[in-house]
Amino acid sequence: MKIGKSDFEWGARSYIMGIVNVTPDSFSGDGIMRNGLDWVSASVDMAMRMADEGADIVDVGGESTRPASVYPDARPVPADEEIERVLPVISGIRERCDLPVSIDTRKAAVADVALAEGADMANDVSMLSDPEMAGIVAKHRKPIVISHIRDRASYVDVVREVGEELAQAVSIAEQAGVDRSKIIVDPGIGFAKNASHSLAALRGLDAIKARVGGLPVLVGASRKSFIGAILDAEPEDRVEGNAASTALAISAGADIVRVHEVWEMVRVAKVADAIVRGWEFGDGSVRSERVRLAVERTT
Repeated sequence: MKIGKSDFEWGARSYIMGIVNVTPDSFSGDGIMRNGLDWVSASVDMAMRMADEGADIVDVGGESTRPASVYPDARPVPADEEIERVLPVISGIRERCDLPVSIDTRKAAVADVALAEGADMANDVSMLSDPEMAGIVAKHRKPIVISHIRDRASYVDVVREVGEELAQAVSIAEQAGVDRSKIIVDPGIGFAKNASHSLAALRGLDAIKARVGGLPVLVGASRKSFIGAILDAEPEDRVEGNAASTALAISAGADIVRVHEVWEMVRVAKVADAIVRGWEFGDGSVRSERVRLAVERTT
């Protein structure tokens, strides 16, 4: 898949998406519009730092996805306000580098402007809740991430239901004109899922991928509440949990991991890839660690 000027070869390695939250109220504690910061410069600088640290793409969002049921002060952001937040940041990134930029939004109007003004991909965490979203993405001929969500966190079989509902959303996108080769799916860790649901979805990632016909999968588990529940830790203190979920998501078939700590997770992904996909040794061959150890035992 071509995203911006970069080629993404699924299966060759894992790709890193860095998170840039242009909000005052991110659940993960990293919203940039706070503490009197020059938030445009701070957001662009953060993206540049992520590029230096090895990010393959940055995801720019202007609205927190905090649920009102958990955060009483959560409020929806009007489309025009969301555009005012993200557009100068996208433009600033474009002026400084060619790193692919994703626009994280639930609104077709925001995606339309962002894709026209320099964003390379849409990341829709609402599973096409805006009926115009798929058509807008098709118009711009850009890739889209379709993330699973539903109204209630009630499941009989999380893996089967997430896979089936994502497959239905993919079909809707295709009917709207989105080329299948430009679709990425996301199991929606933490979205309408409690800790047990999120863990089950991560364990069953390979089965979810199979249900959507092998489409590339993005996993965004970084700083999510299931990690906090396990570690009894606040969002900013979940790096070890983020590392574990990143490595195991890669083992289960994730193609992109969406993360806050880019430097650390790039290193985690490299080791996970070496174990899962093989690593190039001094003789130029690429062998899995399991094969290498077997060869050593017999020589």
